[in-house]
Amino acid sequence: MTTSHTSGPWTHEGQGDITGIENDPASGCVGKVDVACVYLRTVPGKTEANARLIAAAPDLLTALEALADYVDERAGDNECRPLENARAAIAKAEGGAA
Repeated sequence: MTTSHTSGPWTHEGQGDITGIENDPASGCVGKVDVACVYLRTVPGKTEANARLIAAAPDLLTALEALADYVDERAGDNECRPLENARAAIAKAEGGAA
């Protein structure tokens, strides 16, 4: 799969910092990069939980793609609503229409 996002794994560091690794010498972007920062909230534990979920996004996308391929191979021509939902989520994550 070719992606335009920073490929995983992403890590959750500190309270809300999410980082990844880039390896694109042409753009001058090599090494550890910031992917996102989850802003602090007044509700205890929410910032860390949100950051962990975002940091898991590349792994979740990869797992969902593999699962969708597996189901697709076995479903054949049968309509499979969970597969359609998985494909829609993948499309959304990759910047397409959900």
